[in-house]
Amino acid sequence: VVVSNVALWTLVGAWLVKSLPSVSRWPLLGTFLFWPSFVDNQLLGMETPLFVMLLVGAVQSALAGRLRTSACAYGWALITRPEAVLLAPCLLYAALSSTDGRRAARMLVRPASLALLLGPGIAWAAFAYSSYGGVIPQSMLAKTGWNSEHYDTLFTLQSTLLAVPRLSFLPFVDYFPGALRWAATAGVLAFVAAVLVSNVRSGTRASRTWAGFYALYLTFFLVGKGATEASWYSVPSSVALLLAAEPLVRRSLERAGPHAARGVRWALPVGLALASAAMASQRAPLLKSYVEGYGNSADYLNELTSPSTDQRVLIGEIGVYGFRSQHTIIDVGALVSPEVLPMKNAGYSLCRMIQESRADYFVISEHALETNFYPSVGDVWSGPAERAWLESCSEVSAYAGKRTYRVPETSP
Repeated sequence: VVVSNVALWTLVGAWLVKSLPSVSRWPLLGTFLFWPSFVDNQLLGMETPLFVMLLVGAVQSALAGRLRTSACAYGWALITRPEAVLLAPCLLYAALSSTDGRRAARMLVRPASLALLLGPGIAWAAFAYSSYGGVIPQSMLAKTGWNSEHYDTLFTLQSTLLAVPRLSFLPFVDYFPGALRWAATAGVLAFVAAVLVSNVRSGTRASRTWAGFYALYLTFFLVGKGATEASWYSVPSSVALLLAAEPLVRRSLERAGPHAARGVRWALPVGLALASAAMASQRAPLLKSYVEGYGNSADYLNELTSPSTDQRVLIGEIGVYGFRSQHTIIDVGALVSPEVLPMKNAGYSLCRMIQESRADYFVISEHALETNFYPSVGDVWSGPAERAWLESCSEVSAYAGKRTYRVPETSP
């Protein structure tokens, strides 16, 4: 999966290099290929590189007048991640702003184009309705703060400001030291403002398309109170911001002169490549520990219990564990467990979720136990009574900092 992700990302880079002006080509391409958070997401083995490839394919094809290809790419992007819907008005602009907008409009409403665009979504909707009873992805409901009074208390002015750098190249800005964190936030805000102003004044069709998508993406996550802490949410918006910055980067390099521009073209890609290599060397052991910790925990519980007993395991990190486990998974993030969403929106602690969901086992990290904080939930326990109940649960296994506990049969 990692190899295919790297191949997809490189393919998109090769596609982009043909459309970028020579002045800004290598700095932008080098940033695209070697920015640390982009490289990190290729190593995670998720769908992010595929999603970016489909978005870029849709936009580049629309700009080139290949509207059926654009419709096909966009149709698949919509069922890869629901936030692809935010690209729709920008994609229409890219298609209709050509020299022959009327012809483009006629092409878009032809049966072949509509079939390519809507076919994947209709197939997904039919499957989702028959399987889940609805067509809105559960993950979309779970990852927004709509209808959540508890989330309103978490979405402060500070978190709103930090959401901008999180979605603009710096997904790990929360881990920066205090002064550096706010300096980086101010720098990102200034860069975003400069990019948007440059597009208003002298943007190209391509840069304005990406600037529009970036603005809609950022607005959606801020107004919808969507999750911005995970790095994979920052990649589409960061790529859009990078491509929207082309006019600003080009003019800056032209003003700097040929010698300075030549230095930037070589130094930036090389510097980012070295930084990404250092980051990858640090992240690889962590990812290995993550996979082994959750994978071994699932394997051990499979051996300890019989799948026929239908044990219910509550856990937040459902990827590796869910793939390896033979039991029923209760997802505290509510991505695949709709019954958990009301508990999450009401601000239940993890202990109360365990009790209300009637779980037989739960998996938790040592860090969560030490800090009384569980990602996507909040408190592990709330008050001394829940703390005492947690201590009554019996530990079953411990692998790489991931602990599995059995819930007492007399749980409330």
